[in-house]
Amino acid sequence: MKKRARTGLMSCVVLLIAGSLLSHPHFRKLVIASMKGLDFKLQYVTLPYNESRLKEVTSGFVFQCGRAKLTVEGETTSGDTKIAAGTYLLRAQAKSVDDWTLFLIPEGAAGDPAKPDLSKGMSLSTKVYTNQADVAHLDLDLTGGHGPTEGKVLLSVAFGSRRLETAFSVPPQ
Repeated sequence: MKKRARTGLMSCVVLLIAGSLLSHPHFRKLVIASMKGLDFKLQYVTLPYNESRLKEVTSGFVFQCGRAKLTVEGETTSGDTKIAAGTYLLRAQAKSVDDWTLFLIPEGAAGDPAKPDLSKGMSLSTKVYTNQADVAHLDLDLTGGHGPTEGKVLLSVAFGSRRLETAFSVPPQ
């Protein structure tokens, strides 16, 4: 009887753990891009989009973008900002709910990754798109540019109906 109760309890515990793992929406994602000999590696954790949380955003709010890290294997630029090779924390700071700026903070100078020191970072030339097709989970991507960004690597951060984008110039070989 004791053995059966213990087995039943263990089965319940295993099912609870398995259920929580299967329903847990977060997983690590890695995106790698290489253009003209310049390599980019973007790592982050997916998060479900929470519209009610976005309503709380005020000027100065810092979005951790799924604890994103960007590794750049060579020198590049975003607008007028020069970026050396290295690993950076990627964060977005709100001016308002529809106006954001992407930042790269050198990983070694960031301090606490959960609340990095933005003064150690570089603001990136950021375009903000609103009223985009809704995405249910945070989605970061590296893609090739088009039109005015032809020949550049685009980094995008999409959540809900918003997309933030910066273009990295790839030096000629």
